[in-house]
Amino acid sequence: MALVSALLQADFLTTFLAMNTIVEGGDEYQAKKMAQDIKKFILTGQTTTTDTGAAPAGSYSGKSVGTMTIDNSQLEEDLLNTFNAKYNDDDLADHMATDIDNACKDADTVKATSSGTVTTPAGVSSNFSGPAIGKFAGTKTLISTPLKTCFKSMTGMLVGGNELYAQVLATAIDAYLKAGKITVNLSVPPFASGSGSGGIA
Repeated sequence: MALVSALLQADFLTTFLAMNTIVEGGDEYQAKKMAQDIKKFILTGQTTTTDTGAAPAGSYSGKSVGTMTIDNSQLEEDLLNTFNAKYNDDDLADHMATDIDNACKDADTVKATSSGTVTTPAGVSSNFSGPAIGKFAGTKTLISTPLKTCFKSMTGMLVGGNELYAQVLATAIDAYLKAGKITVNLSVPPFASGSGSGGIA
């Protein structure tokens, strides 16, 4: 699995083009579909972390691999509130970025399996693995800044606005996720303690 921004761009464009034929409920449709599109995209990524800690038999070192998800229902609600507020372009960009960031930084959004070795005090090593649970932290200006530029460029555009919006937003979310940090705690049991850090790609 891997994050590929072109896939999110295609989903966004389908959403935006469908809105051209919606007479009523456009904001509701956009909020719902965008939240679904973003969750679908995040689930295509793979989280990896480098972990250290302790197990009952000794010290542990390893790596975790897993997935990240979001609560798309909450994101849908937040985006709809943002769209209904009718902000100016810069404020709209800031609030959209905040909504997405809030969804991504929720606790326990990352589920992974950490695999590595336990080394006893006597120096004997053996394979060991267990669950890791964690969260994501990102920089929301990586979303808001490109959006502000995009909205300015879209002003007065007669054609191509949907395509530009889909491309910029997808690229911004992709960059935001890949630049962010994943942190996990090694679940007890089977670990005695432990943590790790890494990212999603």
